[in-house]
Amino acid sequence: MIIRRVLNNNVVDALDDSLQEVIVFGKGLGFRSKPGERVDQSLVEKVFRLEDDAASRHFASIVDSIPAEILTATADLVARARTELSAKISDSLYASLADHFVFAVQRARDGGDFTVPLAVEVRRYYPSEYAFAKSAVAELNSRLDVELPEEEATSIALHVINAQVGGAADSAARLMELTHSILDIVRLHFGLHYDDADSSYLRFVTHVRFFAQRVLLGETVQRDDAELLRILTEQKPTAFASVDKVDAFVKRSHGHAMSASEKVYLGLHIANFL
Repeated sequence: MIIRRVLNNNVVDALDDSLQEVIVFGKGLGFRSKPGERVDQSLVEKVFRLEDDAASRHFASIVDSIPAEILTATADLVARARTELSAKISDSLYASLADHFVFAVQRARDGGDFTVPLAVEVRRYYPSEYAFAKSAVAELNSRLDVELPEEEATSIALHVINAQVGGAADSAARLMELTHSILDIVRLHFGLHYDDADSSYLRFVTHVRFFAQRVLLGETVQRDDAELLRILTEQKPTAFASVDKVDAFVKRSHGHAMSASEKVYLGLHIANFL
């Protein structure tokens, strides 16, 4: 690896053998190093490979203020999130988590308050992300010799969810708001009472949240399902009447016109849930 910039005594911005930009961490790695020199591999502890240029620049801009132990913990937790969670994780998670951990650790040591909004929604709609976040709290407490409270899991989960939906700070809140609105449309249409312990309801929530995520990202599933939609609408008119309401809502609120494929999938999930 060739050094591009020395960010501090422990971190350098470098090019790997594939000419991909990487952020390389190791104690003393940047000390007396100069651009154009080779990275001393014996000092390398962590390599951050960020494919998103904007995320890489942002991470490089804050890395100087992040303690070494938090950098390594962040790298390990992002790697775990990408392995354990099914959704794609944006490179923005490196900077957002590292920056958050610095303040969370300081707040815990100062005895600060950890009240976090959306805790109920995170546990209900994102059980996998919340479970990951709870384990991350335990890992951080062990590695950093700190006592982060259980409430911190909600904050970590929100950062992970944001990284699944474009990385903007309000992405998770917008996603949960849209998911909740769609679930409410179906609930009110059928006069339902949702049971959080019902496995069919949880499968339905999972489908709705992935649909909501595509809406916010401006993505559409397009297949030749027009004829299948026509047949299913005739066979299951009640379920697909509620789909029409969802279609009208996302079109009005987000400018998203549901494709025939999206209507088929949502209608079948509603029919299976009823």
